[in-house]
Amino acid sequence: MDISWQFINYILISYVLIYILFHLPFDILMLIKKKSAKYPNAPFESFFEGFFFVLPSLGFWFYLFIAPLYSLIKKQNIFNFEYFPDRIILWLRIFGAILLSVGLLIACLGRIGRNFYLARETPILATNWGHAIVRHPEYFMYITGFIGLPLLTLQIFLLPLLFGIWGYIRTIKHEEDLLIQTFGLEYQEYMKKVGALFPKFRKN
Repeated sequence: MDISWQFINYILISYVLIYILFHLPFDILMLIKKKSAKYPNAPFESFFEGFFFVLPSLGFWFYLFIAPLYSLIKKQNIFNFEYFPDRIILWLRIFGAILLSVGLLIACLGRIGRNFYLARETPILATNWGHAIVRHPEYFMYITGFIGLPLLTLQIFLLPLLFGIWGYIRTIKHEEDLLIQTFGLEYQEYMKKVGALFPKFRKN
């Protein structure tokens, strides 16, 4: 039995609301703290890197905002998919929902940790909360979202979001070069303990 389209809408709307709840207050707080430390951001090295970073991100959020509202207002199932058996569709949707949920959870935890970093007047390496799980919680959320959203909704036109994975991986490489320049050995030791996008499981 497939997941109802109304339930998919609620998942997408909840995703947006939770993201806003955990991000907007911290963003406002950072604007108030004018002397906050600035997080190192590496520039894009080419047009294509910026293109595959920005465009999929915009498409991701545009769909998250528009699709549920359109579907609920029109009272129409836009997530219908008949090319696979119901059982396969069900598991694809469940896996997509799990990816979206895990990515969002880690990103929210990472946003809390990053706020502690930006609230300081001098740079300090953020290694707690979400940053204790992966080095780039926000990017982890986008990558899991680029995979999870097409799986949950089974919208074929969302598959180009997968190109955004390359854009984020390239950006991570450039940012880490800059972070090593900023924090030196401290960041290199952090890299040994925490994975960039996947948790490292160490034996005690």
